[in-house]
Amino acid sequence: MAPLFKSCLFLALLAPVAGIAQIYPAFTIADSLKANASEVVREESFQFVASSDKEGSEIYRKAVTLLNKDSDAATVLVHYDGDTKVKRFEARIYDALGREVRKMDKNEIRDYAALDGYSIYQDDRYKVLEVNYSQYPYTLVYEYEIALKGLQFAVFPAWGIQGYNQSVEKALFSVSLPSDITLNYQVLNIALEPRVEEGKDQTTYTWEVSGLKAIEKEPVSPSFYEDLPMVLTSPGRFAIGKYQGSMSSWKDYGAFVNRLYEGRDVLPPAVAAEVHAMAADAVTNAEKIERLYRYLQHNMRYVSVQLGIGGWQPFDAAYVAENKYGDCKALTNFMKALLKEAGITAYPALIAPGASFYEVQEDFTTPRFSHVILYVPEQDTWLECTSTHMPTGYIGEGNSNRNVLLITEEGGRLARTPELIPEDNRAIGRTEISVAADGSATARAVLKTTGSEHETYRYAGSELSREELGKWFTRQSSLPSFKLESLEIQPEPDSPEATVEWAGSMPRYASRAGKRLFLPLNLVNTMIEVPKKMDKRRLPVAGRSSFIHRDTIVLHLPGGFQVESLPEAAVELEADYASYRAEAVLDSEKGTVTYTRYFQVHPFRLPPGQYDAFRNFMAQVAKADKTMVVLVEKKT
Repeated sequence: MAPLFKSCLFLALLAPVAGIAQIYPAFTIADSLKANASEVVREESFQFVASSDKEGSEIYRKAVTLLNKDSDAATVLVHYDGDTKVKRFEARIYDALGREVRKMDKNEIRDYAALDGYSIYQDDRYKVLEVNYSQYPYTLVYEYEIALKGLQFAVFPAWGIQGYNQSVEKALFSVSLPSDITLNYQVLNIALEPRVEEGKDQTTYTWEVSGLKAIEKEPVSPSFYEDLPMVLTSPGRFAIGKYQGSMSSWKDYGAFVNRLYEGRDVLPPAVAAEVHAMAADAVTNAEKIERLYRYLQHNMRYVSVQLGIGGWQPFDAAYVAENKYGDCKALTNFMKALLKEAGITAYPALIAPGASFYEVQEDFTTPRFSHVILYVPEQDTWLECTSTHMPTGYIGEGNSNRNVLLITEEGGRLARTPELIPEDNRAIGRTEISVAADGSATARAVLKTTGSEHETYRYAGSELSREELGKWFTRQSSLPSFKLESLEIQPEPDSPEATVEWAGSMPRYASRAGKRLFLPLNLVNTMIEVPKKMDKRRLPVAGRSSFIHRDTIVLHLPGGFQVESLPEAAVELEADYASYRAEAVLDSEKGTVTYTRYFQVHPFRLPPGQYDAFRNFMAQVAKADKTMVVLVEKKT
């Protein structure tokens, strides 16, 4: 039992101090909300008010207790642009007992342009609050108000109810809008219905939650859109400047976007003449597309231009022709204009690229897109118009196998981009490694890649200088103490393929212990990371990537040594989603060990109960990849 005076002292610390307000003390947080949490949302109020179909406001307040340094809640970003105004932004810090430490000074809230490295004109900005306080736990309370117009208004908010390793005591989200405007909404990963209050002129929808325990991020999982609770909203009717639009259906929203593109695909006479000259002797439309796409790549470059409605509306084709640049919308529209001049119809396609993306759904319209590509229906061809080096018709792994919105004269229509299968994504390599008695080695290799496996090499070979390319290749190499001596990367211009040839040396390839030399069979292409063990799995086990790897590694053994230990049999592993085979063969006459490795992975989605089997499979692959051959000095 603790001494009485210590208990009294503890109680005295918890007692309210006269004249000092105490709010959100950390000791009042329930233990169930601390489990697996790095932060606890004590209270959140997120109010979105649409005063008409073209403007409104966002009023936000949040109190969050940071339990440890793993929380990222100490950084707060408030996004705004030329059509919006941050009317108020303030914050206060409270210690573990709920006593105010201080109010954040105005100069601690920085203002930054939202630069992406490619923009020359952009009015997107961020107000950024970074709290430098490390006496955990502590509570940050901040609030802001924004007046909204333009795109910031038209893209109705999404409420991320909960992040990973974040629990919630109580939180509220409300949307209030004129009664003659419909609110579309979608609730993800939580059973939650809004409370609807209908007034004379406004209708208010309110969602509330309380007592949400922290969610742990699980490895090899679907997108967080399938895991974290959130509410997505969109307006039945909205206006941006002179443009009226609706998100009641994809057809309606696509019709709105199409109006933004109307009249912007007219080429200057000189460029139109070039199109006719290039297309004149083309035998097929496929050949015309190829020539015009190469014209785009050789003459235009990607530069982001984001001003007001320019976030959705492209600069016209004449602007791109004159300035020789454009963002994804402008370059796609320019390519569409080139094809139109050649008599070929094409449609812009709005898309959400990347690894973690929202899967666009037929029954809910929300503009959660960040990119535009082009679709040519006659040839069933997709074009990535921001790339200066990709072959015609190859749009990359980041754009593959997802729903997109085609912008047509009849309105919006959902379509799906092509999927890359394992046979499309190959990496076939042969490496010759000559090992010396001291464990050093020299190596020479040829690697042939296709599909997603070639993308990084194509980009690096096309965009980096010789010096940058060498540094990049050395950094990404898995070989120990690797010193690059030569490197050639040759992308194929007309197909998604690249050949890589390199040579280098390694002072410490093998390790020596007395008379023995330990040689790794495979340091060229190894699987290092194995998913962590889990007691209980919530989510499906999911992977989008697919590939085929074939590696042949020939180890030339040093003179004066003989093989003492070598794997006797091939390692063969088989599952519905992957297959693996590795084998080492000794040729005593040539003094070589030839190691061959085959690893194929399909896109997969497995029930949670199969996680342990999946992890075991990957652990066996990792173990096989670490196999060594042991040499011993020959007796003299």
